[in-house]
Amino acid sequence: MSKTVKILLTRPLNVNLGRDENGQVKSVQLHAGFQEVEQEVAENWFVKAHCQEITTDDVQNAELQMQLDKANEDLVVLQAQSDAATAKIIELESSIKERDQKIKDLEILVTKAEQSQAQSDAAKSTDTSAADTAKTTKAK
Repeated sequence: MSKTVKILLTRPLNVNLGRDENGQVKSVQLHAGFQEVEQEVAENWFVKAHCQEITTDDVQNAELQMQLDKANEDLVVLQAQSDAATAKIIELESSIKERDQKIKDLEILVTKAEQSQAQSDAAKSTDTSAADTAKTTKAK
């Protein structure tokens, strides 16, 4: 395992590192910007020609950029969770409104049934009173 070195490239590079033990061409694609590479790659003349000197600001900026990228990834995940929670809240609120409406409708039906029962009971008591009065009148 070779040592890794931090480099700062001014542009993306495709670096030819020769051939491996099997005779296959070894090449590496490097992106522009701050990155860690194997020392063999960093010491390549072509890479050295396109590298900038790394300053403390460059290191801090790279670290801050990695933290920002991680924070943005976390933000995307949290936004998705928030959207899912909002959708669930809307669904539950709708369900509550439907249940509240059903309860109101049932209360109205119960009230009407109680009124109907009261009217029916009143009518029966009136009929019974009228029948009793009629019996009493016939008896006299």
